[in-house]
Amino acid sequence: MNPMNRFYLCLSAAGLFFIFASAGCDNKGTAPVSGKVKFKDGSDVSVLAGYSLTFEAEGIKTSAVGEVAADGTFKLSTYGANDGALPGKYRVAILPPANPDPDKPPTKSKILGKYGDLRTSELNAEIKPGRNDIELTVERVP
Repeated sequence: MNPMNRFYLCLSAAGLFFIFASAGCDNKGTAPVSGKVKFKDGSDVSVLAGYSLTFEAEGIKTSAVGEVAADGTFKLSTYGANDGALPGKYRVAILPPANPDPDKPPTKSKILGKYGDLRTSELNAEIKPGRNDIELTVERVP
């Protein structure tokens, strides 16, 4: 191969590498995800403020996390704040906030214990490319 052709081939390959490498730098393939946690009985969800959500993907080794606000809303983060989640099917767990004082007992959950474990929560979500709005319905502790 002619040295000049080799130079242009290498330059083209380097340019393509740069384009493809930088194309995913912004969100790494995540889709924006926001949602709301609701009680099955329709009662006030403000008691869930500070609860954490974990979305564990099926088939890919990634997860997304979020925190419930006083109005029950949340946004998911995977690689950075509020960047969303990778498209796919997820199992979901919701946990009460940790007690800030380690010498005191853990915070008593306002929702059934099953929601704190991905295997038993029965909460699932599918994240699709583009904007996603997820609604999760949970039951209060009796």
